[in-house]
Parts: sequence; structure tokens; C-alpha cells
Amino acid sequence: MNKQLNKEMIDNFEKSIKIGLVATIDDKNKPHITVLSTLMGKGKREMMFGKFVEGLSKTAILERNKTGFLIMNTDKEFWYGKMNYTHQKKEGEDYINFNNQPLYRYNSYFGINTVYYFDLDEISDKNSLPMSKIIYNSILTMLFKGFYSLGKKKEVMNTWTKKFTQKLDTLTFLSYIDEEGYPIIIPVIQAQSSSSSKIVFRNQPYKQMLNKVKANQDIAILAFSMTMETVLLKGKFSGFDKLGFGYLDIKQIYNSMPPVHKYIYQEKEINDENSK
Repeated sequence: MNKQLNKEMIDNFEKSIKIGLVATIDDKNKPHITVLSTLMGKGKREMMFGKFVEGLSKTAILERNKTGFLIMNTDKEFWYGKMNYTHQKKEGEDYINFNNQPLYRYNSYFGINTVYYFDLDEISDKNSLPMSKIIYNSILTMLFKGFYSLGKKKEVMNTWTKKFTQKLDTLTFLSYIDEEGYPIIIPVIQAQSSSSSKIVFRNQPYKQMLNKVKANQDIAILAFSMTMETVLLKGKFSGFDKLGFGYLDIKQIYNSMPPVHKYIYQEKEINDENSK
């Protein structure tokens, strides 16, 4: 891992057309993922993004400054890392530059209203999505996912969300909190819904990264399309079996699309006293 940005990173991160993801920690100490295409570098040791809509992640950043990120360009090359929130501004050169970008300059609905700044902790080398391996594992997941939906079923996802998370062209990204307390983002493009309450995925092609996620750990999976449709699914991870398959048992669903960001499903938590 690197401790500073190089020129290639800075040039790629400045582009408006890219996928920018930021992972935060919510008030229940669970990972949360937000699409923030404004995320970019500032110098060699700083990151920043411009806020244009309200959401849970902005509140979480102010209260718990450890943050993760992933940036992917149009060539399917990506970088991921960790950063720490430091401060925000509502004016200045960066504020003006964000609002002069083509996407926001003539947008009367969503202008940039705040710039958030972060100290870079570490960033990976450039990675590429191995599409042949992803397609292979997507096919395997499609063939085997039915076995992970057997037994008692609960209705969690609505029809649109279930279909959206079944599509092979829907991009999916997983986040978990590592031993240092940072939310890490990992591509799990092969993930697919197997039922209304489970998202199945295999620990390939990023086995080394995914095997750090432990059974019964809280995880979040963001489903994302290039037409800017998104939904965030949170819950417990099953752990990987001998075939390398595991699944997210969904406990919460968060609508991350404008104009209203909110939870649209939450499983009721039963405490010990009520369960006696």
C-alpha cells in the first residue's frame, strides 16, 4: 500500500466520469457505502469530495472520521484505500472549482454546497477488473445460488430491488470494518440475489481480500448501475463454505437515490429481555 498519491492517480481522480465510492461507519458501528463521484485527490496526501445532497454518510463522517474509498475509471481500473476526515469548507477555491464542473455548473437542483477534506492514510496500487474471471464466477453463482435460498424465507426486498440485484450488469461492492476500525471496500461484481433476503457471492477473483471478512461480521453491499440506480443492503455475512460461496443475510435496506435518502426496510431487533 502507498502513503501518497502519484500523478496517474491524481489525473484519474480528477475526471468527472468515474465511479467514486466512500465507506463510512454508521451509528450502529456498521459499514455504509455512498456513491460520491466528486471524490478526488488534493496534492499527494489529501482527498476531498463535494457534497450536493444530504445523506447518512455525511453525518457519519463528522462523528466517526475513519473512512474507506474506492475509485474506478472507465477502463475498469480501480484504487482503494483509507482516509481520515479533517474538516469542511463552504467557500474557497475548491468549492468554486467543484461548482464549475460541467455536471454542476448549470444544475439548478444539485449544486455543490460543502467540500469535505481527508488526510490520506493509505492507497493501493492500480488494480484491474479481471472480466473473464468475473464472468466465470458470475455464471457459477447463478448456477449455485439457489442452494443458498433453501429453507424458511423472509420477504425483505421488493420486486424492483430483487430484479436489480439479479442482473449480471449491476455492479456490486462490499464493505466491512477491518481490525484497525476502517471500512474497506471490495468489488464483488459476481454477487447476485438468491432470494428476497440473501445476496450470494463467491470469494473470487479477490480471494485474498475477501477472506479477511469473517463469518457473522456486519457487512454492506452496494448495488449500482451506470444509469445511477443504487441501493444499499446491510446485514450479517455467512462466511465462505468449501466451494468458496457465502451470502449476505439482509437486515436493512437503504435507499441511496435522490431525492430522499432513508432506510426502506429494517429488521426488528429483539433484545435478550424480550426474547425470554
